[in-house]
Amino acid sequence: MSKNNKEFPTGKQHVSFSEIKSWKECSWRHKLVHIDKIDMSEPSPFLDFGTAVHEGCETYLKTKKTDKEKLFNDIRVAWDKYGFDNPEWIKKQPAWYLKSSNVGVDRWCEWAENMWNDVPSFLDETFPGWECFEAEEMLYEAVENKDLNFKGYIDGIIKVPKKKGEGYNYWIIDWKTANTYGWRRSKKQDILMTSQLILYKNFWSRKHNIDLKDVRCGFILLKRGAKPGKVCELVTVSVGPKSLERAGKILNNMITSVRRGIFLKNRESCRYCQFKDTKFCT
Repeated sequence: MSKNNKEFPTGKQHVSFSEIKSWKECSWRHKLVHIDKIDMSEPSPFLDFGTAVHEGCETYLKTKKTDKEKLFNDIRVAWDKYGFDNPEWIKKQPAWYLKSSNVGVDRWCEWAENMWNDVPSFLDETFPGWECFEAEEMLYEAVENKDLNFKGYIDGIIKVPKKKGEGYNYWIIDWKTANTYGWRRSKKQDILMTSQLILYKNFWSRKHNIDLKDVRCGFILLKRGAKPGKVCELVTVSVGPKSLERAGKILNNMITSVRRGIFLKNRESCRYCQFKDTKFCT
């Protein structure tokens, strides 16, 4: 192991996209969480719901089946454990939660079922003849000239026959739960958001020695509250030389800045921060 590897401030031999995103949004918050190891996160229905939905989609890719009852039970257990339906818990939530997501656990289960019901036909129509290459594939690839690895878990890779019957295109997909209307155009085009799949594509194609031109990628939005048949939306991510360069620059800048101990507070990222108005960030 190299000297630089030992001395990386997080104490790990790798960086993940979630770390990169955290650093880009606020490098001070990244320091608190990943270097100082301070955890002030609180339970969230969105996290437990998203975990169950992802598990159902992952299982479907692998087996063409989803154990809905098991996953419904997981959701209900989380709601009971953390009291997400408890009036006292709900009363403490911000106004946006009360307007958009203040519903009982039965509604959250209904949303999840609508998602799992729509995924099969959506995949068949969007990716004719698709096959599962892998679900939840781990990446652990060297970052050039940085003595660190890039670590990630890809939700799904499917292979789709090319229209002229000359091999396959490989699709890297990432499931994202969203509100009824999906994402705004600005979010779909945000380089920080798209960098996740840009980096996944770059490192995955290198891992498998597959030409970049044969690898495509996109987010599949699963919309809470959308009508059956309108739940899924594919948000493609274009990966060309410029976007690869920009995503690589974000990754390299993050590693360099963390090594140099540069941690700046981004006051525009405070609204939903767990450290807002605490002793760790005033």
